[in-house]
Amino acid sequence: MQRISGFFLVTLIACGSSPAAPPTTAGVRGDGVAAPAGSAGGGGETPSPATPATTGVPSACAQADAPVCVPDFAFVKRMCNGSFPDVALLLMAKDAPFTRMFMKGDVDGWNADGGASARARLRFDEEMLVLRRRTPPAGGIVVGSGGAGYLVMRWDGNCYTLEDTELTTKKPPGVAKHAPIPWRLYAEKTKAALLEKPKVLAAYQKRGKECKGVVSGEVSKACEQADAALSAAVVAEIRGGATVPVPEHLP
Repeated sequence: MQRISGFFLVTLIACGSSPAAPPTTAGVRGDGVAAPAGSAGGGGETPSPATPATTGVPSACAQADAPVCVPDFAFVKRMCNGSFPDVALLLMAKDAPFTRMFMKGDVDGWNADGGASARARLRFDEEMLVLRRRTPPAGGIVVGSGGAGYLVMRWDGNCYTLEDTELTTKKPPGVAKHAPIPWRLYAEKTKAALLEKPKVLAAYQKRGKECKGVVSGEVSKACEQADAALSAAVVAEIRGGATVPVPEHLP
């Protein structure tokens, strides 16, 4: 028997690492185009807010002239203080302009800025969406992971703080890894939109057959694999340009 590791369980582990110089480039946009070098916001700074999208979900950079494209800071703060997995699919959409980065190795991740995100094991080559540039306060004492780095979001909508040395702007060969998607937490409209995609529907039906309604605890290897296949199918559709409705529950 195996313990399910897809939607519902996280590893409660803390982490810390030494600060280092920032990457030479800022990242990759949702369309795969490299963003220019530099940083934006962080520390005690608050980026000037972008004009909110009519949907209530940011669709433009918080600062049009900033070297890193991130969502509106006030929206990010609210998002990281709650659970908004549907919103993560909108921010990760193919046409979203926000900067992407990738893990340089496995890391025990947590959010040093606080918030609702659980601690988890972040994986080598995993794709992250940049939410804010973090810089240590001028003249302040740096403790643990308080050095230069980024506040990022996984595909599951959870937020984590990472050091510059833990991220790269270089897209990995092949397909970048992703966090397990929290299917059961999506709104019904989100699920319905995703199930219109044949590959997602097939993966969903396969999971139902293998897991027999189990959502946590000990499961078979086949159920664990079906979990991973459903996550992969959803991520592939969103990366390919699929969209989901704006959820009623927003940050």
